Amino acid sequence: MGPLMSFGYSAVAEPVMTAPKTDDLQLDADQANWMATATAISIPFGSLISSLALSRGRKIGLFVTSLTSLTGWVTICTSNSYEQILIGRIITGISVGLSVISTTLYVAEIAETKWRDTMLAWVSISGNFSILIVYIFGYISKDNWRLVAMMCALFPAVTIVLILLLIPETPLWLRDQNRPEEALKMMKKFRGIPKDQPAPAKVLFELKPQLQKKNQNLLRHLIKRSSIVPFVIMVSFFFFQQFSGIYIVIYNAVGIMDKSGIQIDPYIGAILIGVARFIATLVMAGLTKTFGRRFLSILSGIGMTIFMSGLSLYLFLIENGTVISDNGIIPVACMLLYVFTSTLGYLLIPFIMVSEIYPSKVKDVLSGLSIAIGYIFSAITIKTYPDMLRLMSMQGLFLFFAIISLIGVIFIFLFLPETKGKTLCEIEDIFSKKKVFELPMEGVVGEKTSNTTL
Repeated sequence: MGPLMSFGYSAVAEPVMTAPKTDDLQLDADQANWMATATAISIPFGSLISSLALSRGRKIGLFVTSLTSLTGWVTICTSNSYEQILIGRIITGISVGLSVISTTLYVAEIAETKWRDTMLAWVSISGNFSILIVYIFGYISKDNWRLVAMMCALFPAVTIVLILLLIPETPLWLRDQNRPEEALKMMKKFRGIPKDQPAPAKVLFELKPQLQKKNQNLLRHLIKRSSIVPFVIMVSFFFFQQFSGIYIVIYNAVGIMDKSGIQIDPYIGAILIGVARFIATLVMAGLTKTFGRRFLSILSGIGMTIFMSGLSLYLFLIENGTVISDNGIIPVACMLLYVFTSTLGYLLIPFIMVSEIYPSKVKDVLSGLSIAIGYIFSAITIKTYPDMLRLMSMQGLFLFFAIISLIGVIFIFLFLPETKGKTLCEIEDIFSKKKVFELPMEGVVGEKTSNTTL
């Protein structure tokens, strides 16, 4: 939650920082845009370097993430210049890139197959809840962006303590480090199996390493079909995610609510956006076990297309003199339903899938690279948002988002695989030319299973 609060921070801090005043730092419109963009630009660096921390342990990756987040928030809170604010935003952006990989990878590696969908959804729930919390902080402290940053810093501070005291290492990382006894011990702990009881076959099978040819370096694994195909799919999915306007709305919630013809306090509007996103995440957590990735992604894209088109049409009619006696209800409904449907699929599914779609040998690298590219797309959209707004007007921009969402639906229907209910080994085999997945029938049943080599 600590790192992802930086998504919502610019939305509540920018109006305060750009308002005329004499008692604190004041930013112009261009500086405010760079404050938002600085986080988006630096997120890919966090994603790329996440593999360095995670290669030393998933627990270490979580610790480095929270420490980086705490450093960024403290830097913002104590800023004495615009440049220092940018440095703080860059550091928090790096922590976002680290957190997206470290948290989803940790959960994917400890979760039982039937619970992996739900647990990964709860990672997203915490992220969206953090954005809602920031919007609430912004409403409570409209004139104090330093206090908001200080409150955000409390979350990574508490997390550091929890990681040091409570969080164990993942069994799969221990297995890949040739520490089979520790891996089995930790897997039994996660599965609720008493120490003095032998591990059942399904637990041993979870720890069974994928067969790999000897003496293959990382590059050889990266150029395999089972790595390249999912990488192309995920990068494309992230493209449609970012250019459909999801993160532009997150970063500029207060300003967009103010410009969309919505007749309520824009800070209250931002909170409503946060509430809609949070509720949608809860709904998605329940639906993903039943409907899977493809259906929710397609439903999400169709909903985004409909509601962005509706909002664009509404603004077009108003601008051309049409009188609509709705008391501002239509734009509120369209915006909130757009946010709700976007969260069901486009916002969350790509981040869930990067933790499970790649082979274990390249998961650290390709997960980080995919998310890094996704946030490069994000930085482009956020930086160009003011220019797009000037060129297209608000209704034109919303129509652009609707068109991209629709194209994304077609892509998902044609190319996105379903991973619901599949083990990580089965998912890897989806993209392999030769299907080699099979459950060994000997050496996994009975008392001797406790001595099986992992």
